[in-house]
Amino acid sequence: MNYKITISLLVAGLLYPANSVFAHETPQHLDPELLAGWLTWLHLTIQWTHLTGFALWFGLTAGTVLLGAKPSFDRLLYSAWILVLVFLATGNYNMEYSAGISETPSLLLLPVLDKIPYGVTYTIILAVKLALYFLAVLITLKITLLHLCTKLDKSCLRKVFVVSQSVLVVLIALATATVLFYHEVADLWPTPVHSLGGVVGPAGPRIQVVTNENTPPPNDFRLLASRTAWIDITARWLHLLGFGLWLGASAAALVFGPVSTARFLSISWAAIFLQTLSGIANMKRWTPFDVPPYFWNLDHLSHIRFGRSYALFMAAKHVLVLVAIILMVIWTVRYRSRLRHQNGTVEVAARSVAGATFCIGLVIGYIMMIILFLHEGIDHAL
Repeated sequence: MNYKITISLLVAGLLYPANSVFAHETPQHLDPELLAGWLTWLHLTIQWTHLTGFALWFGLTAGTVLLGAKPSFDRLLYSAWILVLVFLATGNYNMEYSAGISETPSLLLLPVLDKIPYGVTYTIILAVKLALYFLAVLITLKITLLHLCTKLDKSCLRKVFVVSQSVLVVLIALATATVLFYHEVADLWPTPVHSLGGVVGPAGPRIQVVTNENTPPPNDFRLLASRTAWIDITARWLHLLGFGLWLGASAAALVFGPVSTARFLSISWAAIFLQTLSGIANMKRWTPFDVPPYFWNLDHLSHIRFGRSYALFMAAKHVLVLVAIILMVIWTVRYRSRLRHQNGTVEVAARSVAGATFCIGLVIGYIMMIILFLHEGIDHAL
């Protein structure tokens, strides 16, 4: 069976019967089983690999610059090409099986996509992201050839590589956030996005929308002229950057160390601060329920399909973030204490905290893929 059809059936099976469930309270013990079947795990793992690849790319480029790490140019290029292949494989899968529209987004299919609400819009924005990605690949290829075939100054080539890739990875994160916004728009249409009231409660969707069959489906960029859209996009962009900086800097410290402990701790705290602020904004604006899915709202969310599972996975993520913050506090206090006594073991401390935060970040990333899978199911039902 075609995998795209299989995954669609999987989501449909989880949602059925969505209309009848949203019309009345759902007993908490009937929250649907999510992690059943190898296909679900495969789908989640590929998406998690794509997210992790982005974070490692961020660490390879911007993280290396910020940490002041000095890896060999060969190691940088080898690592870059491994990540290029990972991105190519997982990105192709997402294009085929995880797009926000019913057809595969392609510039060659614009006449067909014009009949799908925001199909053309979604595809063009995704094409911008892909163009940035291919530009990064071309720059990497050009610099690799110059490195292998010429006697140009390697330090200059290295600087051009990390600076250009750092700029591109930030722009790709912004394009990704915009794609995620239009993924929500396409999934929910004609219901408004969550930040504008397109949410669900125990009694059903807050806003009921009736469409006019004679009106052609929207396929424009007018939403990008609204303040609401850019607040939503910015919150997701900052959250991606925070996660990329946190996990990527940890990976860079582990692989390309030793690095300054003071600088690593400063960058890690900045990443946690960025993630916390953007995460609070996303909890209020992006989640599909009438209340934020915090643990203390579990009783309310237990009467909404997927609400209990969504809140519990979100609570697990928050617990891991709290554990990471506690570890950061402990290591920061220990570092300051060692600094006062001039113990001279700062590099060892940096690599130990980097290893812990890296492992925690990998688990948080996987939990986020589960939450996004649930989120997409709720959006389809709305």
